[in-house]
Amino acid sequence: MTSRTIIILVIMLIYLAVMLLVGLKGRKYSETNQDFMTAAKRGTMLMVVGSYLGSHLGNGVVVGGAQYGALYGIGGLWYGAGAALSFTLFGVVMSKAIYRKGYLTLPDVLADCYGDKITTVLIAILHFCTMTAICAGQIMAGRLLFEYIGLPGELGAALTFLIVIGYSAMSGLWGVMMTDVLQSSVIFVVTILGVIWITIQGGFSFMAENLPASSFELVPFDAETLIMMFGPSALFGLTSATAFQRTVASKTEKTAYWAPIVASVLVVAYAALPVLMGMYGKALWPDASESTVFFQLLMEKMPPVMAGLMVASICAAVMSTCDGGLIAGAANIVNDIYLKVVNPAAENDQKKLSRMTTLATVAMGIFALLVSLQFTNLIPLLSIAYSLINAGALVMVVGAVFWKKSTKEGAIASFIVGVGLTLLNQFKVITIPYASVTPLIPALIIFILVSFITQPKAAE
Repeated sequence: MTSRTIIILVIMLIYLAVMLLVGLKGRKYSETNQDFMTAAKRGTMLMVVGSYLGSHLGNGVVVGGAQYGALYGIGGLWYGAGAALSFTLFGVVMSKAIYRKGYLTLPDVLADCYGDKITTVLIAILHFCTMTAICAGQIMAGRLLFEYIGLPGELGAALTFLIVIGYSAMSGLWGVMMTDVLQSSVIFVVTILGVIWITIQGGFSFMAENLPASSFELVPFDAETLIMMFGPSALFGLTSATAFQRTVASKTEKTAYWAPIVASVLVVAYAALPVLMGMYGKALWPDASESTVFFQLLMEKMPPVMAGLMVASICAAVMSTCDGGLIAGAANIVNDIYLKVVNPAAENDQKKLSRMTTLATVAMGIFALLVSLQFTNLIPLLSIAYSLINAGALVMVVGAVFWKKSTKEGAIASFIVGVGLTLLNQFKVITIPYASVTPLIPALIIFILVSFITQPKAAE
């Protein structure tokens, strides 16, 4: 093991130790199951903005953006653009309604607006699966790092899983949000320094000489690829469980509204930077795998302290983003299915609910680990997850909040059409153009038609 690698690993261990201390502090804000899931409603503007950033930075906009930068060139920034738009959409369209009603999960919205159990269970299960896929994408980072180092990728995924499960059970949402703030700050600074370092090395002229001309086109691919990269992540903002969590955790309505918008501006300013790093890595090693070239650049070329901080902050991003997803998925099982459908009387038994939350978190983590071993590229996995939740939940949730004539029958019909078409396309039973967003159109049409047909009769 080289001295460079030792320096990077030492920095990683110190950094992760600091994150664990943050998690330990978070325990005092997780005394009840409700506080565990809402950070005891202590979210300041800094915490909530940082937490929004943490939900996309790290293994999403950073590692995923660098992968797509190596694959497509500057066009790889479209995923980051979609992530930024998702924050703005949620802030402008949903945040105030969610804050005022105190909705913790998507099924909370449906239970309040439609008052039935079927829509609640359908969305709870779908959202649990979506969060599992998103967590799998985070665990994938540990696998890719180990594969680059030359160790078994399965071992890296397993270790990432164990760390994430332990941290999630310990810290609750407060620890996740504070971890997001710290790792987002470090990633921002180190990535900016990394691009400055590339500039000093003459990296831009080197890229111009060694990359194809298409690498410098803003849209170097077909329209369907553009929609796949940009559309699902943008629309996911309207139904994001982590956004619901951050909103409910906010101290004030002003924080709940402005935090995602501020985060959106910061992501727009940042999104191109990891893409440039991926492009530079591909210019240095044309035959390298796009999935690991970013780690190769960090581990072999960048100054070791800078590389160590970047790798450590990405690991922390994986930890906090995955933990947020696990908490959201556990809420679907405990809050939405068990409390709302199976045993509403258990609401006052906080110890039992806490035990169930822990078990649900572990089970979800195991599923995520298994899924992470089936994929090699991050953004396609995230796009599938976002497409499914958008197809099933977007129309019925937004309709429930803003259209008084919507009905549970219309919501169920919308769910069946949206999810059904998405799955049929995914398993290649049928072929749908622009499949990442197209199912939303028939889902919306059937939602409106069935809602009109099933309007309750006026009392005589």
